[in-house]
Amino acid sequence: MLLKLYVAIVTAAACALGVAAAVTTHPEHSASVELVVVMGLLLWLTEILQVRKYNYRGHGLSLNLIEGVMAPLVLVASGRDAVLTCLVAVGAAEMLRRVPALKVTFNTAMWTLAAGVGSLVGQAIMGSHPSAARAVVATVAATVSMSLVNQVAITLVLQIAMSTTSERQTLRDVVYGLRQRAAGNGASLVAAVTLVAMYRWAPALIGIGALYVIGLDFASRAYANVRTDSNRMEALQRATHALATSLELPSAAPTFLAAAVDGFSVKAAELVLLGERGSCTYRCEAGVLHPVTRTRVGSHPLAAALVDQADAPLRLPLDGEHETSQLLQAAGHERVLVVPLRLANTTIGFFMLYDRVGLEGFEAGELAVATALGTELVGFIERSDLVNAIDRERQKLTDILESTSDGIFTVDADGMVTSWNNGLIAMTGYSAEEMVNTRHLGLLRARDASSRDILIERWRETVETAALPVELQIVTSDGRTVWLSCSYSRIPASENRREVLVVVARNITQARELERLKDDFVAVVSHELRTPLVPIKGWAQTLINRGDRLSDDQRRTAVQSILAQAQKLESLVLNILEASRIESGRNDGEGVADVAAIAMRLVEDTLSARPDRAVRVRPPSVPCQVRGSAVWVERAVSNLIANAIKYSPDDEPVDVGICVEGDDVLVSVTDRGPGIPTESQERIFERFERLEETRTQTGTGLGLYITRRLARAMNGDVSVSSVPGAGSTFLLRLPVAPVTRLPEQRLTDGNVVNLR
Repeated sequence: MLLKLYVAIVTAAACALGVAAAVTTHPEHSASVELVVVMGLLLWLTEILQVRKYNYRGHGLSLNLIEGVMAPLVLVASGRDAVLTCLVAVGAAEMLRRVPALKVTFNTAMWTLAAGVGSLVGQAIMGSHPSAARAVVATVAATVSMSLVNQVAITLVLQIAMSTTSERQTLRDVVYGLRQRAAGNGASLVAAVTLVAMYRWAPALIGIGALYVIGLDFASRAYANVRTDSNRMEALQRATHALATSLELPSAAPTFLAAAVDGFSVKAAELVLLGERGSCTYRCEAGVLHPVTRTRVGSHPLAAALVDQADAPLRLPLDGEHETSQLLQAAGHERVLVVPLRLANTTIGFFMLYDRVGLEGFEAGELAVATALGTELVGFIERSDLVNAIDRERQKLTDILESTSDGIFTVDADGMVTSWNNGLIAMTGYSAEEMVNTRHLGLLRARDASSRDILIERWRETVETAALPVELQIVTSDGRTVWLSCSYSRIPASENRREVLVVVARNITQARELERLKDDFVAVVSHELRTPLVPIKGWAQTLINRGDRLSDDQRRTAVQSILAQAQKLESLVLNILEASRIESGRNDGEGVADVAAIAMRLVEDTLSARPDRAVRVRPPSVPCQVRGSAVWVERAVSNLIANAIKYSPDDEPVDVGICVEGDDVLVSVTDRGPGIPTESQERIFERFERLEETRTQTGTGLGLYITRRLARAMNGDVSVSSVPGAGSTFLLRLPVAPVTRLPEQRLTDGNVVNLR
């Protein structure tokens, strides 16, 4: 509304000044009608051929030579002829250019007002006796006055137009506009003096001014083409450099778009990438980079509308009849240059340049340069996707290498460690920071199975002379000895990498220990199986060959010996089977067992087989039932009693005690054997473990191991206290069953039952 009011004021002022000029200015030697028509046509041509065109912050700013062409008209024609000629010529030119009605009115009124002012000023200076000097002064004064009218009118209309939007005119904007219009006014002043001089020399020469206008138009367009071509070529170079120096779109896109905005002199540039899950938009306005926005599919209306329509670069002018033009207008833009980004015949996005705001020119070149930038973008996106795919595969390999339990490291030809994965960190205790880019492999003190030192860092020499050992013994950072099974691969040298050795190592310490235990087990079991079989076989052979000649006592002795050895053999087999059941994870520990009854029965069975031994039993005063398997309880107690009988001297008794203490039932077995050193008291509960001082006794080394495993499976435990040379006491602790939770009963020396 304010803009329309301003146009009305300018129009009214033009009418008033036009009437004033028509009434007051009547030159003595007025130009003929033919010359007035020629000057009108020249004025019309000047308005049509706007010498230099700008878009100033989205508003038209046309600079031409119209003041210079109007100067002869206002000086040699009457005020009436000058005003009417300007009104008709400018109005016809504006309508021919299809300018909006309000703008036609404003431009026509403004130049009519300028013509009236110029006519009044010029005729006043020329006077009734014009001379050459007066003509020059009048020409300059008329031209300057018309330029001032133009300057004031344009500045005010721009201020009013921008006040209706969010735009504000800054000092830089004002200086930019004044500078450009001053350049145009200077050219107009030169044109005015030239045309007036030509008229005074020969009035018919005024028509040659058309050549002047047309020549300046061509020159200006050539200048505009050169300038825009140079700017866009520079923008192309900066934009492609941004793409060439980065492989990540988020880091390259801002520089690329900023170069495009500057080079194309546009209001904004956008890069819209389309995907199945949505679009990603990078946007840059003049001097402002916007954060990246990610939206769902179809959230960029213009891009969504162009997907199926644009397969080649195109311009979209503001045309209310077309859907895309309406979307463009809804987004707050007037024009856009769209470059579709196509990969494998599929549109993956758009490169968009919105609203020219600078010098126009080189329109065909604009499209060509934008297309070249689009091609560079497609190539960059393709490279970026390829690099991302390679990075993902590399990350997968890295994750595999770092998560595998196998150790993997590489050594170059100089013995420098170039990689060291997590598996090796767990095996050796040395971190990657301690090993990578060092020659510290000597810290491992690698040896082969023959205890020969192996220098892995000299692998090139080793490979040439002999194969590297498959099994290596190393020392970890905390001093432990670890065995590794290694495989080796040589990677030949390339342009960017020296030859390296890849070593894949697997920790086989436990496997070697199991192998050793297996060998020990086979040796022990084979020996222990033969030990009871020899007397059994001997007595059986004796009974067969000489049984009728033996006395009853001799035959009883033979049978008792066979029975005792058979019990040993049974105990051995049961221990082996029980160890197998424990290792397989089978759990048969449910139920309730009477410890006292089991212990008394085991003692009686032991004395039946060994009537020469003495066992003292301290039975409980209350029932002692525990939570657990009766078979497991029997096996655990049997192992403890058999162990005590084995290591006690034949003339020394074995003490067995059963009692309740708190929530546990305790079974103690005491012998008078050689005792166990303190440092070995935990080791005897391991598989196949036997002390050197007990090697004279038979056994597999499984009894105490099985006893502890069974006790812990029933939520109990077994421990030992011993003094070397004074015997040992093994204490079995099992959780009491709820039905037998009674007052505490401690082990005492009372109520001892001697059994023989």
